[in-house]
Amino acid sequence: SWGEAMKLMSNMSFLSMLQNFPKDTIDDEVVELLEPYLDMDDYNMENARKVCGQVAGLLSWTKAMASFYTVNKEVLPLKAMVAKQEAKLEGANKELNSAKAQFEEKEREMLGVMQELHEAQNHKQRLSDDAETCKRKMMSADALISGLAGERVRWTDQSRIFKSQIDKLAGDVMNIVCFLSYCGPFNQEFRNLLKKRLRKELMRRKIPLSNDLKIIDEMVDTTTKATWSLQGLPNDELSIQNGIITTQSIRYPLLIDPQQQGKNWIKNLEQDSNLLVTFPNDKYFRNYLEDALSLGCPLLIEDVGEELDPTLDNILDKIFLKSGSGLKVKVGDKECEVIPGFRLYITTKLSNPNYTPEIFAKVNIINFTVTAEGLEDQLLGRVILTEKYEMELERNKLLEDITLNKSRMEELEANLLYKLTTIEGSLVDDDSIIETLTITKETAAEVAEKLSVTAETEIKMNEAREEYRPVATRGSILYFLITEMSMVNCMYQTSLVQFLKIFDLSINRSEKSYIPSKRISNIIDYLTYETWKYSTRGLYEEHKFLFTVLLALKIDIDRGWVKYDEFETFIKGLSCLIKDNIQIINILINFYQNTQIPILYNILQYI
Repeated sequence: SWGEAMKLMSNMSFLSMLQNFPKDTIDDEVVELLEPYLDMDDYNMENARKVCGQVAGLLSWTKAMASFYTVNKEVLPLKAMVAKQEAKLEGANKELNSAKAQFEEKEREMLGVMQELHEAQNHKQRLSDDAETCKRKMMSADALISGLAGERVRWTDQSRIFKSQIDKLAGDVMNIVCFLSYCGPFNQEFRNLLKKRLRKELMRRKIPLSNDLKIIDEMVDTTTKATWSLQGLPNDELSIQNGIITTQSIRYPLLIDPQQQGKNWIKNLEQDSNLLVTFPNDKYFRNYLEDALSLGCPLLIEDVGEELDPTLDNILDKIFLKSGSGLKVKVGDKECEVIPGFRLYITTKLSNPNYTPEIFAKVNIINFTVTAEGLEDQLLGRVILTEKYEMELERNKLLEDITLNKSRMEELEANLLYKLTTIEGSLVDDDSIIETLTITKETAAEVAEKLSVTAETEIKMNEAREEYRPVATRGSILYFLITEMSMVNCMYQTSLVQFLKIFDLSINRSEKSYIPSKRISNIIDYLTYETWKYSTRGLYEEHKFLFTVLLALKIDIDRGWVKYDEFETFIKGLSCLIKDNIQIINILINFYQNTQIPILYNILQYI
């Protein structure tokens, strides 16, 4: 009714009621009751506005509600379905959250298990590494044991030898020091005599010393001797001793070197050290001396006389002045810095110089006069170089290889011993030792094989070389006979260089032959005749026959046709014989009986 309508509309919360009207409660019945009103012709917005604006709003609201119902009637099932699905979704979300909680819990459990797995894997890896380390150490230990087993016997013997040497060190050192200090000026015979006397004196004073001390073996190794030989030093004992004194004496060496072999050897020895060469009369002598001192170079002063330049006094006496961390020496009126590496060598061509005791005190005088054995080896090399050129080159290459291989072995052994003595900790932990030992063993096997092959080759080459030994022996005999003639007259001087020219000329000009024995005989005959002809050309007439007789006798002594005692008796008479060992030879009882031999009828006039 209108009254109810007015009452409702006058309610203060009417608008709020309309705004919050529960639209979803509208059903078919309400819409059906509303339809008669909606179907009225005058129930429209235009008429409602004419009546009242608020009525128009209510009309619009009622129509909207009816329209809403029409739409909502289709939406409600969907909403119900949505609500149902939302309920399901909520349930699913609850399950999801529960599953997530379980997942997070399981993930935490998995992380814990993964941590345990990681720790277990690390532990396994550590065990595996320890096992591998242990295995490697076992292999290293086996390698060390097997590698060092071969050295055990040698090192044990060497240790025993060292202990014995230590016990006898005082006497051996005194022997070697005396050898280096006093034996230089003498020949081999006097050196041996000095060593025997020194040995007796040491034994008398009960100073322990080795019974079989070999100075050469103690002072220089095989490799160094081979290197010296390749550098031109003869292989005989005297020459090697001279090399030892030259290189290891404290005093600077002065070489008595008439044949200039020592000088040539020093030039080859120091060729890689920027050797400076000068002589006393050189106008730049002081410059060379100062340069050698300040640059640390070796200096060779060749062809000195019986007196030495006073400029050398401070150097020879080693009067060096301390200057900061270095040394200085006064050369004349100038101070020169002495750089490490400076070495001084002095040589003279004089065969028998008369040096003062002061010079003997300043320098170590060394007799480098060529020996028969040393000259014979040189001449053999020259004849082989001509007759067997390729073989001699191969031999020299062979000697170089042997020297190089031995040097490698010594270097590897020294390196191994150094590592064994300087290692900190366990041997099996140092891979470098195993590597060094392996390389040493492999190199040793390789070098041993090479040395075995080269030894066989060297034996064959030496046999081939020895075939030409008679030529070298004859050459040595001839040269020393020529030098002995200087005792007859001091004018009879022939240098080794001159003789070598004759020797080479004889090899080249003598008759060729494919038969070695015939070729050797031809060289010997030609050499003997050429030497005789060359020498007699420069002799006084009265000395030619003497030279010829000596030549024939020395050749016969070498052949074994004449004994040396017989030769001594022939030239000296019975005074050369020791009474206890006299062997009666009728023709030699009286020297004058020799004149009964037809060929010696006139010999007395030449004596």
